Amino acid sequence: MELEALASRKFNRYHAYVRLHHELKDCTSLEQCADVSRQLIDNYLDNRMIWDELNWYKQHHTLLGKHPAFAEFNRRKELLTLPIKELLQRKRQVEMNIWRVKSEMKKGDKPHLDTTRRERLAGYERELEDINRLLE
Repeated sequence: MELEALASRKFNRYHAYVRLHHELKDCTSLEQCADVSRQLIDNYLDNRMIWDELNWYKQHHTLLGKHPAFAEFNRRKELLTLPIKELLQRKRQVEMNIWRVKSEMKKGDKPHLDTTRRERLAGYERELEDINRLLE
């Protein structure tokens, strides 16, 4: 199942890379070019990491497990094993983490950390969605 998800992500990252490459040629401002370039590089690097995972599996018939998606897969498996009480505690903790990251981003005092903060926020939001789905 993990390989299927990685293959799907690989296609998404590749198509985003191609789309962003065309957008880069049409940039009108320096800020837009910087934003598109950052997204382009992120998609390229993620695509390459997935490529490494798939090639490793092709050669060794085992998972390499270095891609960040595997941490997400493991987190979901861990959530499935938690009892309801711990799941509710985790939900409160994740909600506080989301609030904390959003407040850090609103301050705007460290813009060089915004990319990392957006990634953390997206991860917390995905985890909250998974927890809510399990609680239903």
